[in-house]
Amino acid sequence: MYLHRDYRGRGLGKWLLEHALAEGRRLGFKRVTLETASVLKEAIRLYEAYGFQPYRPTHLSCRCDQAYSLNL
Repeated sequence: MYLHRDYRGRGLGKWLLEHALAEGRRLGFKRVTLETASVLKEAIRLYEAYGFQPYRPTHLSCRCDQAYSLNL
């Protein structure tokens, strides 16, 4: 999830994340994993505020250097 700078600071990232987590729970998923780039500091703070924990996957997308997971 990435928001253009014109749309940051309006609570949209928080809303999108909450919606995605709620849908995951509703659909019966037990775990959410995501990949991100360390330069996206605001996003990482948001993920960590929701309880996401760093983990080391066997593979990362080429644009990402960090991975996080959250048990639902």
